[in-house]
Amino acid sequence: MDSQKDFNENNDARNVEEEEKKIKENSDNSKYNDEINVQLERNKYRKSVSYYYYNIITWTSEVIIQAKEKLKSRTSIHYPVWLLGQYYPNGMEKANQLESSFFLDHNSRIWITYRYSFEPILPSNYTSDLGWGCMLRSGQMLLANALIYHFLGRDWRINIREKYETYKKLIGWFMDFPEKPFSIHKIATLGQKYDKAIGEWFGPNIISQVLKNAVEEFSECNNIISICVSVDQSIYKDEILKVTNNWKKALVLLLPIRLGIKNLNPLYYDDLKKYFQFPQCIGIGGGKPKSSLYLIGNDENDIIYLDPHIIKTALPRKVEYNDDDYLSYRCSTIQTINISSLDPSMTIGFYFSNEGDFNDFCKFYEESKGQYPIFAISDKKPEYLDEDFDVISEPTN
Repeated sequence: MDSQKDFNENNDARNVEEEEKKIKENSDNSKYNDEINVQLERNKYRKSVSYYYYNIITWTSEVIIQAKEKLKSRTSIHYPVWLLGQYYPNGMEKANQLESSFFLDHNSRIWITYRYSFEPILPSNYTSDLGWGCMLRSGQMLLANALIYHFLGRDWRINIREKYETYKKLIGWFMDFPEKPFSIHKIATLGQKYDKAIGEWFGPNIISQVLKNAVEEFSECNNIISICVSVDQSIYKDEILKVTNNWKKALVLLLPIRLGIKNLNPLYYDDLKKYFQFPQCIGIGGGKPKSSLYLIGNDENDIIYLDPHIIKTALPRKVEYNDDDYLSYRCSTIQTINISSLDPSMTIGFYFSNEGDFNDFCKFYEESKGQYPIFAISDKKPEYLDEDFDVISEPTN
């Protein structure tokens, strides 16, 4: 290919020289005067374009080579990563992905995205959540993976056939049908309690309250799991005891927080990344302004996430679903976003199986918190925070 390109360039140059020679030979003939001037200008242009094109090709080739070298350097060194409390010292291994413990863990997380052609979310006519449902989907993923922890355990993986039927049952609770306890229909409808119309974007506060309501209305979960929503970026131990009925139930703790005004304050970077090291971590509903992502880990300053913005066809009603139907709830692509690009408003989630798990969490928090912790743990809830504390919407970006 290079030899062909060189041949074409040399041939073009010879053609230009021959034309110029003919022009000069006929320059004494007046009838050619106007044509001469036009042709000389045309040749000058052709030479400049050819030179410009040559330099663009050369520059582009150099950039591609440099990019490949950087990519080679990046993938040849395995940076350690954290994924929902699990440590992977070899990072995101690129070779033998099917055998990689990191990719297997990542692929075992329930991935929920935009869907279309589902039954209308009554009383509206919405049959898709495209463009408005990303925080609702991120909230679904937070809850879904908390339920994975509870019913299957953090160490369960998609290649373990034991309890696979339970895995499919859990996904079924989130399918896009009005009667499902955690469907887009249910979550969008519950948002109306907080003055959110169906089809309107949710913020971290609202999705946290809606998930709490959804669990409370579903007896199969409410009998064994409680959800506690922090109202001031603090965790109160007496409130935890009350919500869990003295730890007779497991707990999902949601903390809607804001770590900056328009952008994520760099002072919180270290403690936010440290969050992914907690064994009780179930992820973050956050992302970019008005574009929620489900954040699940970090590779240095690159935050690993599952993206709800992929549009898929809703599954049709069936008496029984086969294994292939559940593939759309698994993500094999690793995506990251730099921590500096995150919106400061987000919901952080934790799951605690029992009181001992919570005590371990509190101990790790005290040992690891930095100069600018992103939340606080206190013994008692202040008196001014009563049961009717208002839920306020997030500021508009």
